[in-house]
Formats: sequence, structure tokens, C-alpha cells
Amino acid sequence: MAQYRYLRGSKDSYEAVEFDVTKDGGNTYITTCVINVCLLLAGITAFPCGNGDDIKLTPEQQLETLEYLQAERKKITEGEAVKTLDGWHKSGLHSWEEYCKPGELVTEDIVDEFANSVPPTSFRSGYVQAGEAYNSEPDGDGIWRDTYTTFTYHGKDSTGRSLWLHNGYCFRNGTDNKARAETSLERRIEAVREEITKARRDG
Repeated sequence: MAQYRYLRGSKDSYEAVEFDVTKDGGNTYITTCVINVCLLLAGITAFPCGNGDDIKLTPEQQLETLEYLQAERKKITEGEAVKTLDGWHKSGLHSWEEYCKPGELVTEDIVDEFANSVPPTSFRSGYVQAGEAYNSEPDGDGIWRDTYTTFTYHGKDSTGRSLWLHNGYCFRNGTDNKARAETSLERRIEAVREEITKARRDG
């Protein structure tokens, strides 16, 4: 396994994974290659190296890189018992699904962020539902209905902060999560695993 290094994204730099290319069993350094995570998740497999060459990742190398990335992201997200707006910004993770999972607690500034960015679908005491639909899911009658990012008031912590529960992606005025919030990373891992399995099966 390559010795990967994770570079957290920010507003000024993209999220990346870099590794060194060596020979002679790792004793001779050749160059360092940098993988742009956004491009990797989009299916790009060739990335630049410091010596001017490009490296093309095999499906196995892609999977190894993606699983390393997944582990590094978990260190960021699972290290926070309560998700905050500042934590989201500092995480370098651009999508809400990557940063916070349904069932986690968040601070009120996150709820305000959703409520103020687009006029909310529902806004009442202790309940906020974002104005932009997340996706559509079938209800019990087989009718496809929009789901919305939903929060319910949880209470105050020992420091007096107002905490909210991220209920997930619920039907209008609901509190039950209806959507599988699959991230682009999870989808890419699944696709590469299928590619590897198919190649082995086809011989």
C-alpha cells in the first residue's frame, strides 16, 4: 500500500491525496503525485506528478485511494460529537451529506444557515425544514414526494448552546428520514468495486 498523505480542502485549496513514487523497494524516491479528490470522484483516473509525468491509477489503486480518503474523512466527522457551522467550514468537506449524517446533533447556527439560504419549506417553533428539496422518494402509496433537510429542537447543552437534531431528509412536515444520504465518495467506491469484480469475473 502506498504511503498516502491527506490534504484537507479549504476555500483556497482543493481536497487532495498525495503519495510518493519510488523504486528499489521504496529506497529511491522518484517523484510525488497529487490526486485531486473532486476529479477522482468524478471518474478521472490520471493525475500529475512533480516530475512532469502523469500517473494513471488502476481500479485497485483507485479503490485503495478512495478507502484511505474515506478513513481520513471519518477522522474529521466522527471527532465532533456536535456538528457546528464553524466545524463544517473547517472540515474542508463541501457537501452537507459528507459532513453530517441523519441522527446527529447540530448547533443552531447550522439550522440558521439552512433557514436563511433559501426560504424554508416549514418553519415553526422547534421545527425547521429547508426550502430546497433534497430528492424524491415514494411514500406508502407509491406516490413520489419531495424530501427536505429537517431539524427538530433537542434542548440546550451544559454551556447553554441550543442543539438541534438533524432528522434527515423527510417528507414535508415529517420527522422520519426517507432518503439514503449516499455521498459521492460512497457511490464512487461502489462503482470501482463493481468494476474490479467484473474484471475478475471476465478474466
